[in-house]
Amino acid sequence: MQLVISRNVLLQAINLISKAADKRHNMVILGNMKLVLSETQLVMTASDLEVELQATINLPAGACQQPGHTTVPANKLKDIVKLLPDDLPVTISLTDDNHCLIVCGSSRFKLSTLPAEDFPRLGEPEQATPIQLHREQLTDLLDNTYFAMAVQDVRYYLTGMLFELKDRQLATVATDGHRLALARTVIEGVESSVQLDAILPRKAVLELQRLLGELKRLMPNHDNGITLNVGREFLQVILPFGEIDNAGQIQNPILVSFTARLIDGKFPDYRRVMPSSTNRVAWINQEKLAHVLRRVAVLSNEKSRGVVFEFAEGGDLVIRASNAEQDEATEQLTVKYQGEPLEISFNVAYLLDVLNVLQGDIQFSMSQANASVLLQQVNDVKHEFVVMPMRI
Repeated sequence: MQLVISRNVLLQAINLISKAADKRHNMVILGNMKLVLSETQLVMTASDLEVELQATINLPAGACQQPGHTTVPANKLKDIVKLLPDDLPVTISLTDDNHCLIVCGSSRFKLSTLPAEDFPRLGEPEQATPIQLHREQLTDLLDNTYFAMAVQDVRYYLTGMLFELKDRQLATVATDGHRLALARTVIEGVESSVQLDAILPRKAVLELQRLLGELKRLMPNHDNGITLNVGREFLQVILPFGEIDNAGQIQNPILVSFTARLIDGKFPDYRRVMPSSTNRVAWINQEKLAHVLRRVAVLSNEKSRGVVFEFAEGGDLVIRASNAEQDEATEQLTVKYQGEPLEISFNVAYLLDVLNVLQGDIQFSMSQANASVLLQQVNDVKHEFVVMPMRI
């Protein structure tokens, strides 16, 4: 195996996938990155058997001087390439004693290797349903729901995010039992009869968010086309990376494949917790409410984080909080309100999580003090948020 490659292209590929490598895993080889070199491509793979990331680099003529494959320690490879000069090519080769030799200018590094044949593959989605969407669509689906996933729960299916395709609408749903977040987008090019649901684990959701953030950072003016392949056991996302030249063309393309093992379980029917009959509605400015909540929450109980909303006829809203030391904070807002007076309490952290992804005027749809509340941005039917009240 022998390869000559641009340091910048190599580093970009390593940065995109190296987080999947797990040197603390019982299988030592999973701390390594797999390199497979052919005449036209370099394929790099990192995995922890939950998430697998693969970067494919198309090589110019002459870059591959001898095809081959190996695995090298991921963190060491990243640290070395990161510190190499960016104006010199990097040569990677295998020595006769199966060490990986990295040469750049006058720098030489010799790394231990493990056989590529021993590197486990996560698998490919079988009977996959391909879904085509734009980067901004997928980013919106994840960013507006991820915060509601449970961190730890015996109901393991709540520690992930539901992807549901129905009637040409792709929805993402997350809930921890205390709040629920739902986002939708319309998918073109699929039959209305196609339906699917899959639960992506929390760790995989956060990794996919990171990749989408990198895609936006590196190619901000390209709303890249993304392919989701959803199977029974795995979800795969294909993301096209590259550099944009002065003419707006993509140079040095890197195709990243994200594959994650799905949670085997049944997500609860989220439609049953969506408030259907509400007789009290309030319209509140997001920015003003967020500032008030942050101030009042300073004196809330450290454990319950509870705040009380007192809605009065005519549009006066009093928000207050107190703690075990009998400290109390109170602030009044003038809002638009329809319905009879209501006193209802919330965990302030749950409310702020929702407000952080909304803007403008927010509609609170309520019925009674012990019933769930629906929050929506005015004139936005694609995002819905449910927060359960609490007793103080």
